[in-house]
Amino acid sequence: MTAMDLKLVEEGTLAPQTQSRTFLYHAETAFLITKSDIKTTILPATTFAFTAVFSGLMSDATTPDASSALFGLLKAVVWTWVNLWIFNLSNQRLPNSVLEDAINKPWRAIPSGRLTPEEASQILLLSIPAGYLSTLFLGGTTEFLVMMVLTWVYNDLGAAEGHFLLRHVNNALGFTTFGAGAARVACGGALNTTTIYAWLAVIAAAITCTIQFQDMEDQEGDRLRARKTLPLVMGEGATRWANAVTVVGFSLVAAAFWRLPVLGYLPPAALGGLIAVRTLTRTDLAGDKQTFKLWCLWLMLLYVLPFAKMEGVWDIGFGAGSLVAL
Repeated sequence: MTAMDLKLVEEGTLAPQTQSRTFLYHAETAFLITKSDIKTTILPATTFAFTAVFSGLMSDATTPDASSALFGLLKAVVWTWVNLWIFNLSNQRLPNSVLEDAINKPWRAIPSGRLTPEEASQILLLSIPAGYLSTLFLGGTTEFLVMMVLTWVYNDLGAAEGHFLLRHVNNALGFTTFGAGAARVACGGALNTTTIYAWLAVIAAAITCTIQFQDMEDQEGDRLRARKTLPLVMGEGATRWANAVTVVGFSLVAAAFWRLPVLGYLPPAALGGLIAVRTLTRTDLAGDKQTFKLWCLWLMLLYVLPFAKMEGVWDIGFGAGSLVAL
């Protein structure tokens, strides 16, 4: 992007592309708006919903047949995408976000000229009531309303620009609300609220303390918009050590929550250890991008830990399974 384009982006007057706006053009634009959050939001939320349906530990309903389960999970994906679409429109239309994306993600719809901030705002005004109406069929209305509040706080009230702790907490609440809503939709509303809310509290704490993995690759754009992220406030070196300690620590805490046998600790601890080593040794931009992808995989691994609590999982090759029990 040229210096002139950057100036136009900062002023919010970057002209849209002049190519014909066909259905495929709009479909690609919609994809670009949510593209970078498929790995951070849609896949983890769907994984959480899958676990809620099939683990038997977070739902009061009996395990559904295959067709009902698939339909529930498809509805959960749609619910998650609708909420993500609204959040991303709200976020990406703001002048500071457009300026940051021009540096960190120039392929996004607004900095690439496919959509103007004004058009994004107009689409957002239509998307919020449409999203609410969709929850009357899909379910997850309460979580949708919570997401709208969190979106407003994060974008319009400036939580994204404030102290990193406020931003971390808002992100953690967003992640867990995505998970809770997707699980409720997939399970038809029959959640074991005591178990799922306690588990989501652990997940929220883990995300609050590790979400800065996302900030390591975005430092150039964040510095440009004066965002107070952890690596910019505390320093990159100190943040990398904080990353290493917290990702390993919460790998163990999450396994302990479900009181897993010794072998149950190994997958999250091994992946957490790999991420810790990488964040300390692979300090280039490409390394940080790959490490963040591994963090997303780590979060999904935490989401499926309830399966490790299911009866008989650790019996294979160990007789009655008592040899590996704590």
